[in-house]
Amino acid sequence: MADISRWEIADGLRRLGVRPGELLLVHSSLSSFGHVIGGAPAVVEALLNVAGPNGTVFGPTFNFGQLPFDPATTRSLTGAISESLRTMPGAIRSPHPTHPFSGIGPQAARILSEHPIMRPFGEGSPIWRLWQENAQVLLLGCDHRSSSMIHVAEVRAGLPYLNRTRTTRIIKGVEEEEITVTRPPCSKGFNIVDAPLRSSGHIQETQIGQARVLLMRAADIVAAALKLLTQDAAALTCTDPQCDRCTQSREMIAARKNV
Repeated sequence: MADISRWEIADGLRRLGVRPGELLLVHSSLSSFGHVIGGAPAVVEALLNVAGPNGTVFGPTFNFGQLPFDPATTRSLTGAISESLRTMPGAIRSPHPTHPFSGIGPQAARILSEHPIMRPFGEGSPIWRLWQENAQVLLLGCDHRSSSMIHVAEVRAGLPYLNRTRTTRIIKGVEEEEITVTRPPCSKGFNIVDAPLRSSGHIQETQIGQARVLLMRAADIVAAALKLLTQDAAALTCTDPQCDRCTQSREMIAARKNV
């Protein structure tokens, strides 16, 4: 297994079409590269190098409500690269207790300063703002199942299963508080957007080390997903019979049709 350096990763990202000065949303898998010299921090440094001083790199740093949430200390459960992004000097994290995003760069504070508790992917959220500004979306060694941008299409389509909630705990100072937050749906069916994005020429692809890397625009992702949802409101649900969330989602969609 060959080693790969941050400089090789940066070169691959430039060839792919990642541009300096952009808003860049990154979903990632460190293990997909093989052995990265310097580990996850080296990948983040490569991303920041390519983005340049005027670009801003964002990533999901979700904790999924599994832990009491303190934005300064609660670990990201969305992979080693996202955790490294969260802990880098200068990183900013949005205040959502289950689905926060982190970012580094001149636009991070503006994008991440607000994050409505009941709208983790809806209007006013960081991901919504990144869609509005047509950010570049980079999938580093992962596929569309990791793409949080697709949730924006679900919100825009007004799907009934978005109204599900869960109770979680957050930390404010030394006090703990229970709050109710929206429970986002399963994402195991999200690869359905790949074919329409490819047929319209909206995916750029390369290989860096052992990782397959995809680059696209936020507006194209949301448009493709919305078109699928217009044809079938259950298009993004998965077919796993053991997935209670998607089974319930289809039931909620059917119930709305029958009203």
